[in-house]
Amino acid sequence: MITAAQQDVVNDHAYIPEHLTHYVTAVTQAEPFLYDDFLTYAGHHRLIFVGYPLEKSFDEKRMEKNLEKAIKRFKPRSVALTAPVLPASLRNDAHPPPDQYYRLDLSSLSVSQKVRNMLKRADRELSVKKNTAFNKDHKQTITDFLNTHPVDEGTGFIFDRIDEYLSSSPNVRIFEARNKKDELVVFDVAEFTPKDYAFYMFNFGSDACYVPGASDLLLSEVIQEAKKAGKRFINLGLGINPGVTFFKKKWGGVVFLPHAFCL
Repeated sequence: MITAAQQDVVNDHAYIPEHLTHYVTAVTQAEPFLYDDFLTYAGHHRLIFVGYPLEKSFDEKRMEKNLEKAIKRFKPRSVALTAPVLPASLRNDAHPPPDQYYRLDLSSLSVSQKVRNMLKRADRELSVKKNTAFNKDHKQTITDFLNTHPVDEGTGFIFDRIDEYLSSSPNVRIFEARNKKDELVVFDVAEFTPKDYAFYMFNFGSDACYVPGASDLLLSEVIQEAKKAGKRFINLGLGINPGVTFFKKKWGGVVFLPHAFCL
């Protein structure tokens, strides 16, 4: 396990979701460890190595060296590696295609008139509130989402454990929008633990109660909360697909890190 002092360092320098130890631990039930300034999670004969250094600049050889140390210590049956780039020995067509992390710089954020119009429209139809309670409406919205948006096994595994994640940290919030019938239209999960970053973790909407601009309205609320908390950036997550990428770019999200994964 990492010490309290090490956890403070992690919180001060976290910039990707895998640096959120309470999130990864809640989802995987693995314990966090530090190798140099690379986070590693070990448990249940699995090793999750996060190849994004907390403080130093990325160095592929240094990452490989620490990965080898972790494997030698824990002797896992499986290893999951996420990093800006995979080691040359692991690069092949069997792995998922690379992606990119997007972020918002809150100091220079400028919202377009088109987005502002969407916010006004959604605000007329919806009410927004924050809470930390994960209830049956949220669970049903995720179930409905999965019925219409097939995801890979790993993503489904994470979605099944969002409740555990929400109960693991006092700094994670649900932002939800409901219509005039009090039906849940969309909800976001956002994280505010790190010093400089807020994280736009999850977004789930209801096709049956769809309201244009609903997700924009919630992201606007997340942005305001992040500013109040003194954050410099919001990590918007990966591009995932063209539709998700378009949403992040229209808010001013820019690529700031490459992402590669292998198992």
